[in-house]
Amino acid sequence: MIYISIIFLLILLLYKIVIYVIKLKKYNNHSIIDIIFVIVILCVLFIPASHIDNRKKSKLEKRMLAKAPVFVKNHKLNLKYGNEFNAWFNDRFCGRKKAIEFNTLFVCVINQNSCKFGGVTFDKKHNLLYRDYNFWGMHSIQENKDNELRLYAKNLNKFQDYCDKNNIALYILFVPRPADFFDFDMADKRKREPNPADEVIDYLNRNTKTKMIYPIEEMKEANKETPVYFKTDHHWTKKGAYVGYRVLIKEIQKDFQAVPFLEENTLEKYYDKRVSEWWNRELNLGQSWKQMKLPMFFAKRVLDVDYTYYKNPYKKNLKEVRSKYTEFERDAQFYYPNGAKQKILVIGDSFGCNLFEFLPYSFKNSLYLYNNPRGFKFKNYKDTIEGYRPNIIVFLFYTPNIAKFADFYSNEQNEKDSK
Repeated sequence: MIYISIIFLLILLLYKIVIYVIKLKKYNNHSIIDIIFVIVILCVLFIPASHIDNRKKSKLEKRMLAKAPVFVKNHKLNLKYGNEFNAWFNDRFCGRKKAIEFNTLFVCVINQNSCKFGGVTFDKKHNLLYRDYNFWGMHSIQENKDNELRLYAKNLNKFQDYCDKNNIALYILFVPRPADFFDFDMADKRKREPNPADEVIDYLNRNTKTKMIYPIEEMKEANKETPVYFKTDHHWTKKGAYVGYRVLIKEIQKDFQAVPFLEENTLEKYYDKRVSEWWNRELNLGQSWKQMKLPMFFAKRVLDVDYTYYKNPYKKNLKEVRSKYTEFERDAQFYYPNGAKQKILVIGDSFGCNLFEFLPYSFKNSLYLYNNPRGFKFKNYKDTIEGYRPNIIVFLFYTPNIAKFADFYSNEQNEKDSK
């Protein structure tokens, strides 16, 4: 009955349009061009409804799309039907992707200082930056800073005790945010706030005995030569990751002198304007670019920087191992015959992917566990630690993600889990 009603209404609407056009010609003496123009405009109005997107989730926008509204909800008339229908239609109308691309392009071309879309800011130098990842990002610290910092230190000390009992050396590698390397001007008072990571790392240094590694100064020095962050992706470049690797290994060598170091001058450099944020990922335009939905013809204006990449002559001796520990796509386990005998385990976010372009060449056995799909909780890593039995554990944190440490030991977890 609903479809019959819709068809009937469309026939009535078509009839009214025909009558209207006849009147235009007969009584108002309009030209054929005017009549065609009116018909085209009326037809265009139906284009957005000609194809409705039925997906539940948008991978590009990383969110669930609005659900179809209903007239009756819980045996009552849905008084919010109009608003819900509007949200549903706005998420699914035909041509939505192109409309968003055009809008983004228009705003970015008109506003040369900065524009933003989908959580990404596009500044006048064409750096695409995630706003939350480039300012505080750790909102819980702002709201309850003293308690949050104490909780981080408590969890870290608890895990440090666990490592000490199991003869494991623990290090934390903090990856700076991109905003510290781009000289951009944004109409936002938060640009004048201090880097939140400085305060957190300083507190942990004073209240824990874990070794902290924060290569921001070394990366700033390297950035003078070649970018350590991509313009169209929030991850560090191969150069940025190499600097982080170099500083990390120097710190590890204080405890394990035999750990070798992969010298940069033994690697062949080459350059490309595209992004590779993973050790074996093909070159692409970058995650921020995809999130911004900029059209392809705008690429040359943004992709204007040569990034440093490396060809490693030792790669032929590196063997990637799939084991029971590598459950997810970004997990990795490597064996390198010329590395140190100590086993290393790195638990980190996606920044570890470029770090593992270099780290496996320092150890015979190296394992990288990607924490995003697992959640950053001790109970999710305990079995792997006790099965793999590493000599070294490295926590890798992108500084806006430091707040994840608050949940490392969940409230309901039994104390004996840490023994």
